[in-house]
Amino acid sequence: MPSVIALFIDYENVHYGLVNQYRFKPDAARLTTLILDEVGKDGNILLKKAYADWEKPEFDGVQAALKRGGIEPAYTLSKKTSKAGKETTWKESADAVLLLDALQTLFERPDIEQFVIVTGDRAALDLVHRLTSRGKKVRICALESALAQELQDSVRGEVISIEKLLGIEPLHPRQPKQAIQPTVLVEDGQPNWQKVILKLAELESKMPFVGCTVARERYGFTQQILSDGQVRGVLEIFQVPNPVNPEHPTSAVRLNRGSEEVQTVLTSGT
Repeated sequence: MPSVIALFIDYENVHYGLVNQYRFKPDAARLTTLILDEVGKDGNILLKKAYADWEKPEFDGVQAALKRGGIEPAYTLSKKTSKAGKETTWKESADAVLLLDALQTLFERPDIEQFVIVTGDRAALDLVHRLTSRGKKVRICALESALAQELQDSVRGEVISIEKLLGIEPLHPRQPKQAIQPTVLVEDGQPNWQKVILKLAELESKMPFVGCTVARERYGFTQQILSDGQVRGVLEIFQVPNPVNPEHPTSAVRLNRGSEEVQTVLTSGT
């Protein structure tokens, strides 16, 4: 029997994922039509909402395209602040508003049997657990190359690949978890600074820059290491400009090569 479905789209997540990873600006009408057609194979989509800060120039015309497809554009505010004389964009609130709306729908619309969440962000993990605990079927629609492994596991493979919908090859096919063995950089609850320095020096020799997220998720750099390393004077956090989206620079970490401790460790090499 066909399901009654609610569809929630974190449009910013999908848009920036395609732009940053594939240098591909999506056509909103085509993208949402493909998603609707695929999701609609399971049943009747009663609720359709998409979230973004629609005042951003890159989303010009998207609201009209969404409305033509019967999707309600929900506005979310991107907060901005100034730090050290430079304008800094805070994290968008699209994912947070989406999660709240989905939870409200869970309690107010018992007739909804299936939830489809369009995002690859692990921030949706708690929502998935809450929905499934109440007997709802949940599917994730996301870029394979940006899909959090925990999120994929939480829906037991019920994933719609945006790359497949668009007919593009994922740039970074997901590897099994066991393929990455992070170096143990924390011992007895404290960073082993010698190992931290040597590991980061190794990464810097292989990569144009070492993103903080990559360092944490793949190479064993905890937030404690990144924070304490700056205080200790052995690490520096800096911003890597994003030519496609200047408002979303990448945070990266590097060795402070002027530090005496860093020089001593690198000289000894052990």
